[in-house]
Amino acid sequence: MAEGGDRVVVIGSGIGGAGCAALLARAGLDVTLLERNDFPGGKGASFEKDGFVYDTGVHAIGNGEKGPLGEINRLVSGDLQFNLITGGNRIAIGGHVAQYPLEYASDDSIAGIIEGIGARLENFDDCFACFKELITMKPASELEMLDEMPLKDYIDQFTDDPNFHLMVNSTCGMLLVLTYYQGSAGEFIYCFSQMAENASLSYPRGGVGSIASSYLEALERMGGRVEYGRSVERILVEGGRVVGVEAGGRIPADVVVSNAGLQPTVKMVEDYLDSEYVKWAMSLKSSYGAASVKYALDSEVVEYPLTLWMPDLSDKEMTDKYVGVFYPVPSIPDPGLVPDGCQLVLAGAVLSPNPKKRDLNEMVLDRIEDTMRMLHPGIDDHLVWKIRTGTDYIARISGRELGEVIGLCQDFRQVGKNRPDPGMPIEGLYLVGADAGGRGIGTEMAGDSALNVSGMVVDDVIGEEKDFTE
Repeated sequence: MAEGGDRVVVIGSGIGGAGCAALLARAGLDVTLLERNDFPGGKGASFEKDGFVYDTGVHAIGNGEKGPLGEINRLVSGDLQFNLITGGNRIAIGGHVAQYPLEYASDDSIAGIIEGIGARLENFDDCFACFKELITMKPASELEMLDEMPLKDYIDQFTDDPNFHLMVNSTCGMLLVLTYYQGSAGEFIYCFSQMAENASLSYPRGGVGSIASSYLEALERMGGRVEYGRSVERILVEGGRVVGVEAGGRIPADVVVSNAGLQPTVKMVEDYLDSEYVKWAMSLKSSYGAASVKYALDSEVVEYPLTLWMPDLSDKEMTDKYVGVFYPVPSIPDPGLVPDGCQLVLAGAVLSPNPKKRDLNEMVLDRIEDTMRMLHPGIDDHLVWKIRTGTDYIARISGRELGEVIGLCQDFRQVGKNRPDPGMPIEGLYLVGADAGGRGIGTEMAGDSALNVSGMVVDDVIGEEKDFTE
């Protein structure tokens, strides 16, 4: 522990950074959060345009109030509220449509989903058995083994039904922003089974940006500081431990918690790290990126709050023209996001995270629009405005080289025990957010990390173990 050591600088106001900062202030530490943008939330920000509040990305919160984001909010006495996403959530493959109720763990719900997606009758029992296993949380020892298995290999043990495989693969894309060839079976089961148990799929009132904003309001209420437009150029190290950051001037600190991501953080202290650690850190893979079309509509065009649609792979004409889309309608669970009688639809599709692939971004964006016109004829007739965003938009907001959705991906080779340790090999330097210290679905993984890392920091700085779940 550093002498006098309770000065903490948190780099970045993404959900992990904002949550961790608020929890550390709650523990009595002197916390300053530095944000490079002039708004909070990073990739989890929200913006207002002509009376519509829209998100940076395309989000739904898998466990809502019952997950780590709700837990942080309770601990810091925040004002974050979640609205359940109910009444017609769907998954569709071509013309096959399955209703996905919040409580999808019942036998009747599972049977309805399998039948709805068009699984072959002779494969029903195997698909049913597989679905049951996917919604059953495993003991830690079994989960650890499944962490290192690709999700596709796990599904192959049960069935080769093409539509069931496509459903799982597309769901993996929605939850982990990876294909099931790469996504970890253990990580997917952890996420999917938690959602089944909690039956609390939600949308935060006021937009996803309200998550970070609520935590930052709590931070300031507890005496912490938030400084916008402060980009950190370097993390300062002396004698093997952090002593502060350089952000348009020197800011002293006994502890630095970086929400900038592992690889950008490594670049800020590369001279003080072992070359093998640097090589390993820079070799880790990121999640896919996403392109999205955000529709502000003057009428309620889409009647369903959340849809995951995939083209039928057996129909080449369909796959050549359309793209799989995930499109929540946030204004259904939260009408306050739009003017009366209007609607907000956020439609996204995954693609390479490389922001330099501009032609690919434009092609996917065009296909998203073609797909939405096919699924909802006349949607263009009700446009107030639309915004097209690609991976360059995500990279610009996050300050990272790639426009990945989550950060380091939940690949079967880099989850669980193979995930980066939040405690970096420089005393007093920690990672928080989706890159280290948590499990779960995107934003919730960042929240889980905030809970875990804040406990580690308090333990190291104050010298007593802290359980932030109490």
